[in-house]
Amino acid sequence: MLAFEKGKLQKVKVFVAAFMILALIALLIGLIMYPINRTIVNIIILADLIAILVLCTVVFWQFKVYKGFLIFLALATVFMLFFDGKSVERDIVRNEYVEALKRYEGTEYLWGGESIRGIDCSGLVRRGLIDAYVKLGAKNFSPQYIRKAVYLWVNDFSTRVMEDGYEDLFVSIISVEGLNQFDHSMIREGDIMVTENGLHTMAYIGNDKWIQADPMHEKVIIEKAPSDSNNWYEEPAIILSWSNLAMP
Repeated sequence: MLAFEKGKLQKVKVFVAAFMILALIALLIGLIMYPINRTIVNIIILADLIAILVLCTVVFWQFKVYKGFLIFLALATVFMLFFDGKSVERDIVRNEYVEALKRYEGTEYLWGGESIRGIDCSGLVRRGLIDAYVKLGAKNFSPQYIRKAVYLWVNDFSTRVMEDGYEDLFVSIISVEGLNQFDHSMIREGDIMVTENGLHTMAYIGNDKWIQADPMHEKVIIEKAPSDSNNWYEEPAIILSWSNLAMP
């Protein structure tokens, strides 16, 4: 009788854990689909993943296959945290960054957004590099780029702090009175413009063209300078480069 009660209690525990796993997976999907990036949201996502892993361990611990999965996960985590893998040239990273930025053309403008479902100006210049790092990390089997992508994803920051170099992520190149009067031969693809008032940012993609998540157009656009129709091109600004892309 006692064994029967213990078995019944164990089934209840497994059922409750399985229900919680499904609920946490649903929450995870919702958080991932949520286009607005905030550090607190990303921390909740990471905590959700850990909770799912713990509950899965409660449910599946008796299976050898799951124990093998945990061993694989532990080894993969060590690899991701402590190995660098192949490094690629700055120009390759720069080209991947520019191509990643272009894929967001036409995406709806959303303040605080950082995804294909909605994005703002600082989210665009950040997300492009995150995407480039993920692709380079997977393509070259190089955990160092995945770590850089995760760092940028977790540490959200606004346009206003970029011109101050924020965490040594940016290097100042030159101050300009406006992009309409600027000689673009002085900069390279992937460099970033931040208005002096800290209200807007955009990225240079070559051939005098800039990509930006423009609140006035309500989407991501690519436009050549000079342009009389783009008020941002008349704003005093600072040209920056991501420190990892800056010339040595």
